Amino acid sequence: MRRAIGVGFAGLFILFGLSPLLVAAGSPNPATALVQAIEHGRVKTIDLTYPLDDHSPFWPEGTAMSPFHATTAATYQHDGYYARSLQLPEHFGTHMDAPLHFDAKGKSLDEIPDRDLLLGVVVVDVRSAVSANPDYRLTARDLEKWEKAHGPLPRGGAVFVLTGWGARWPSQERYMNQDAKGVMHFPGFSLEAAHYLLDHAHPKAIGIDTASIDYGPSPDFEVHQLTMHAGLYHLENLANLEKVPATGAIVIALPMKLRGGSGGPTRVVALVP
Repeated sequence: MRRAIGVGFAGLFILFGLSPLLVAAGSPNPATALVQAIEHGRVKTIDLTYPLDDHSPFWPEGTAMSPFHATTAATYQHDGYYARSLQLPEHFGTHMDAPLHFDAKGKSLDEIPDRDLLLGVVVVDVRSAVSANPDYRLTARDLEKWEKAHGPLPRGGAVFVLTGWGARWPSQERYMNQDAKGVMHFPGFSLEAAHYLLDHAHPKAIGIDTASIDYGPSPDFEVHQLTMHAGLYHLENLANLEKVPATGAIVIALPMKLRGGSGGPTRVVALVP
């Protein structure tokens, strides 16, 4: 039987083995015990998010200019405080793709249930394959090998793919890796692997440390099409995935709650025992 890993406070304590901390802390409050576990180093937090600015790599759409624009709206000297006005795409930096992005009937960013933003996560490492082929796509065989090493993929969680592409951030040229014809080259998921995940684990989310779940040369975003019609959301441009273990971590993904949003910049944090 495959273990479900949608996570609440009870799931946090089961996965992290923190139940005894409730007694040790002298408090019945699991939130307090979890905070103490983080403060004392029993649970580590890992930020999987890149800072956003006009040096962040972006999806090239006929322009060489960054789509990120920040203008000063208030200053200490004139207004007594500091504030900016921002202009940026929904799909910029570390961000979430809502199912609506490729499914007209899919959930928009603000419609994704908050319970689905806290998930158990597994990480599949394909760095060795990517080093030999920048257009590498995660295969069903990769997932089978992962299961042989770590056990069955849990149901209802998140599956992240570590390609090592983050080493190219924040270079627009190296990260988007366009050839002379403007075709991008970076790794992603294969359609075969996406079918395997839906058939064997049906995660609520998938993520990757590249600009897209689909690999760079994809002409039709077939993995987006399949998984978003199945209700999954995506996390793209993830940072620091090499610091997250293959199993045992929990991910918190909190996007801007844009009404009707197809996606939005997202702060993604992993909790690791």
